[in-house]
Amino acid sequence: MTEEKNLNRRSFFGMVVAAATIVPFVLKSVKAEAAACPATAPAGKAVAVEGVGMAKGLDYVADAKSSKNAKHKAGDTCANCKYYNDKKADGGYAPCTMMGMKFVTNCGWCKSHLTK
Repeated sequence: MTEEKNLNRRSFFGMVVAAATIVPFVLKSVKAEAAACPATAPAGKAVAVEGVGMAKGLDYVADAKSSKNAKHKAGDTCANCKYYNDKKADGGYAPCTMMGMKFVTNCGWCKSHLTK
């Protein structure tokens, strides 16, 4: 006796709900992998430097994982900050409003971080 697989309306919508639940997590992990820390700063751009000027006042670090600031939460980076202008990104760096439009790395962090 062969078992027929019949896709009825109820099972179809069950699969749609399951897929809709899983897809956002998959996309988030792919996006996180795509946002790898850049190796070098873009040439000819004003880049924020840890411990200098505004970067010092904002407790900026080029790698969010190295932040010792109590405000830092796991997963917070410049790439997901409201002030990071990713439309003008150049090789993993983009201008930051809080840093006077100096370029910051996508995996950096400062105490002005505000999630998009």
